[in-house]
Amino acid sequence: MATVIKLQIQVDKLDNVLTKFDQIKVYRSTTGITGIYSELTVPSTRINLVQGQTVYEFDDTTGEITYWYKTSYFHSGTALESSQSEPRLGDDPATATIMSVSDMKAIYLFGLDLTDDAGNPFPDLLFEWSIRWAIGHIQRELDVLIRPTPLDERYDYHRNDYEMWTIIDLRESPVVSVEEVSIVWPSDTNVITFPPEWVQLRKDSGQVNIVPSSGSLSQVMLTAGGSFLPLVASGRDFVPGVIRVQYTAGFAEGEVPIEIRDLIGKYASFGPLNIAGDLIVGAGIASKSISIDGLSQSINTTSSATNAGYGARLVQYQKEIKEVMPNLRRYYKGLRLTAL
Repeated sequence: MATVIKLQIQVDKLDNVLTKFDQIKVYRSTTGITGIYSELTVPSTRINLVQGQTVYEFDDTTGEITYWYKTSYFHSGTALESSQSEPRLGDDPATATIMSVSDMKAIYLFGLDLTDDAGNPFPDLLFEWSIRWAIGHIQRELDVLIRPTPLDERYDYHRNDYEMWTIIDLRESPVVSVEEVSIVWPSDTNVITFPPEWVQLRKDSGQVNIVPSSGSLSQVMLTAGGSFLPLVASGRDFVPGVIRVQYTAGFAEGEVPIEIRDLIGKYASFGPLNIAGDLIVGAGIASKSISIDGLSQSINTTSSATNAGYGARLVQYQKEIKEVMPNLRRYYKGLRLTAL
């Protein structure tokens, strides 16, 4: 299914770019990073460069999170075009609202020289990849889905739970929405789909109940004249996997808690901090001296074979993460007990 993929394009040395170009072209590959890139923009949708504006946004309304993108500079009058940028992934809306590259640079990498030895800025792909890794890592650490994720699961029928308004504790929480609750035979034949207005959801805990509308109690207990297995009538206490729940787990777009976003930003900064630390005075160099006509200058950094140039910031972020992680685990999942 197509989704809106967002691209945030950073223009470095804008004044120099504007001397030759006035627009940005966007290219897309639907077959991977090494695939064929075709221009996604057309003359009317190419991005116009503006004096003083270094960040631009473009929405691919027919995109997928697996598509790759490149950009180039273009002059609408002379048709002069620059070489294409390095390939990059776009941001699906959920990822973009959790942590953008510009947010990461401004909050967690502020004050750093994010360029290589030749003065070229680090590619956006480096930061985008780090953000994606951090989101996945936090999901595993907290055992909580962060992006909205569609799920289709089966649950067992327990007579006691069914008679207590069909209590269903979903396997994932928090929950954005429940799309459908139904009773399904093992042959995938639907017996009944409960009306959406009967479905009561506690989003934080992921608990679902079926509460009938006024005058419909007999339909809940026997489901439309007894079509619900005759489980209730026959006295069955347990039937495996006959309750089907289709729902979306995770946090709604724009509603990821700030403490989780902060963790993602800190984890995502580890890769760029390590690389930038290695390049403070040149790759693999811990100190540097320059002497001209009797004048000399020496630069020493904390870089070494076992220490990163920005080690102090890395250690501080690691300390802050270690302090908050236990509380977040307790808050989102609590104490789990398994009885065998």
